Amino acid sequence: VDQVLQQRNSGYAVVCDDLKKVYHGKDGNPDKYAVRGLSLALPYGECLGILGPNGAGKSSFISMMIGFSKPTSGNAFVQDFSIHTDMENIYNSMGVCPQNDMLWEMLTGREHLQFYGRLKSLSGSALDLAVEESLRSVNLLLGGAADKQVRKYSGGMKRRLSIAISLIGDAKVVYMDEPSTGLDPASRKSLWTAVKQAKQDRAIILTTHSMEEAEVLCDRLCIMVDGRLQCIGRPKEVYDHVDIMTSP
Repeated sequence: VDQVLQQRNSGYAVVCDDLKKVYHGKDGNPDKYAVRGLSLALPYGECLGILGPNGAGKSSFISMMIGFSKPTSGNAFVQDFSIHTDMENIYNSMGVCPQNDMLWEMLTGREHLQFYGRLKSLSGSALDLAVEESLRSVNLLLGGAADKQVRKYSGGMKRRLSIAISLIGDAKVVYMDEPSTGLDPASRKSLWTAVKQAKQDRAIILTTHSMEEAEVLCDRLCIMVDGRLQCIGRPKEVYDHVDIMTSP
């Protein structure tokens, strides 16, 4: 990361430099250190998987990257824009699939995608085409699901719509927080296919509890525990590291 930051145009989609997040305790409670000095660099065309137990700091890290919360210290750059001062520029090329679906119950799946597509400066035939492709990629064209109100969707259908929203508009950096939660095996595999196709010209940061999902989708994996990256590398490298650390 130090070498990357010395270059004026790094060519990396995401660069995190000693990123920290502390939730200060109140009423005599101790401070909670959610993220402790995270540094990494992610190029375009790569999917980075973050594995770790609940409370490891995965969601806190993503919250800082998408502007939901401010870092306590450190910085991160998305397409060379700082998350401290340039979030307005970052939003234009960012897609997010949050851990909990944030959808409007009275809108249809198609209307959601039309709305978010317009936010990404799509209009006319380009918007219509992007919406159709997004719906098809997550299997929401079958049975008229695209034109049903979201309140009639199952949990799995809502999850697939959230994935489609994160990918619409040619977002160059996409964050997916446990994207396959609640999906049946067939929908999960269909989702994985859509993500693999999407990562060709963009960077994806994905948190998951599924080793199978990480192995299928991710070019690199890192394991996060207690706010720190414990190891990072290609899936085989990480698995070998874990085997060594856990062997008797």
